[in-house]
Amino acid sequence: MMDHASALYDKKCSCLHCGTAFTTKRVRSGALAMLKRDSDFCTYYKEQSLNPIRYTVAVCPQCGFAFTDQFAPRLSPAHKKLVAERIAAKWTRKDLGAERSPAEAIAAYKLAIYAAELTGQAHSVKAGLYLRLAWLYRFEGDAEEQRCLQQAVDEYEQSYIHSDYALGDKDMSEVRLLYLIGELMRRVGQYDKAIHYFSKVLAFRGRTIETGMLQMAQDQWAQARDEHKRQQQKHEQPTAVD
Repeated sequence: MMDHASALYDKKCSCLHCGTAFTTKRVRSGALAMLKRDSDFCTYYKEQSLNPIRYTVAVCPQCGFAFTDQFAPRLSPAHKKLVAERIAAKWTRKDLGAERSPAEAIAAYKLAIYAAELTGQAHSVKAGLYLRLAWLYRFEGDAEEQRCLQQAVDEYEQSYIHSDYALGDKDMSEVRLLYLIGELMRRVGQYDKAIHYFSKVLAFRGRTIETGMLQMAQDQWAQARDEHKRQQQKHEQPTAVD
């Protein structure tokens, strides 16, 4: 296990908006010792301060434009104008390219989400940002997690509809996406939709090599069904009368 300082390295970046060259920290894969993974793929490490999602977003110190490797490689003139007016003009120069605290990581994601919305990035890209921000809030025990999960699943649904999910994550297959939508729907309490999407995953039985996803979908389908029944029973309980 390498020490904390050597676990981080500098990645060279060029701002998609202003072209400024800068460096931002990334985590060496050999530095990570995984502890567990939640059913929505949120991963915990022995040293949480080295969780790679803290460093996924690059923030230009010059203009404040925040982006990830999944952003489109070029901005249109119209988008550059928007960034200049709504981000760069209001930016006070700061460097988020060093080791990040949880608060700094959250700030970086908020900047990236705003930049993604402003520049029309793919739904899958925005969904990934919202989901990872939700995880950062989860690590901190912050109730904002639920709001971000809802925004993430809304974007993932749009990604499925528009078939842009491979743009934001090269490992995102249709089966994996359908499972993730189902699981996020379950986590935000939309159990009927969760069951619907898990059923879509199970319809791939015999047609996919992603058997692990099928098993996870089966397990979470059963859990969503049970949670849905409990929710219905709670609503059906008669109100006590004095």
